[in-house]
Amino acid sequence: MAILPLSALLPNAASRIVFCLFFAVASCIAAHGKFHGRATWYYAGIGACGDWNDDGDHIVALSPIEFAGGTKCGKMIRVHYQGRSVTARIVDLCPSCGWTGIDLSTSAFRALAPLDEGVLHAVWEYL
Repeated sequence: MAILPLSALLPNAASRIVFCLFFAVASCIAAHGKFHGRATWYYAGIGACGDWNDDGDHIVALSPIEFAGGTKCGKMIRVHYQGRSVTARIVDLCPSCGWTGIDLSTSAFRALAPLDEGVLHAVWEYL
């Protein structure tokens, strides 16, 4: 089995730089285990994981990148904001969320801040 150099797989310098930066960021996040992103809220219903959810459930929707085709369904995260934290179960996909953005049920969001705040800059982690 031959091992090809990165330059053979990604012929131009720009693509090699982007490739390396992506893995540097991913490694940093994996090493620290915490994500910094926008946290918004939504009304619950049938989630992308296939179950019905209520607004009173502490649930969360992940970005398409983090949702990873449903491989994170049922896993738990903890969200931190200004000294408060809440644990939520992954049940849905948030198509409009950026990579580290999350969408919380109204009850999970309220555990961190009033709904009228709308958008929080929170820290979250997988449990």
